[in-house]
Amino acid sequence: MIKMSFSLKKVRLDSYQKNLRQLSQVVGKAAADIEGEAKASILKNSGKYKQYDNHWSSPPGSPPNNDTGNLANSIGHRMTGATSAEVFVSAKYGVPLELGWIAKSGNHVPARPFLRPAVEYVAPSFQAACKSILKGKS
Repeated sequence: MIKMSFSLKKVRLDSYQKNLRQLSQVVGKAAADIEGEAKASILKNSGKYKQYDNHWSSPPGSPPNNDTGNLANSIGHRMTGATSAEVFVSAKYGVPLELGWIAKSGNHVPARPFLRPAVEYVAPSFQAACKSILKGKS
């Protein structure tokens, strides 16, 4: 299972307790957006690389192509605290697809990342929303 966590450091948080609910909502939205982006990237065909039975693998470096729907369905998120959340993948092959692996033959199988690109896509809006709240502009 892949775990990615978001949290805000408690730096100056005491002076912003009135905004804690807003921060919690922003963190929850970011986690949900990452989950959605990761699922969407898998469900969108990334192209054909190698065929295995009736399934085509995606080109290296692109999100994996959907086969049975298990990978996309195994992605979720949950709040782990007032201002922290995690996005997880419970499919046992999620980590190898995200990071790449060494096959039994000894060959390196390149990564088909789907979480990192989702985090990178969501990060700017998440950071902007947090800054806005912490500056009292929300």
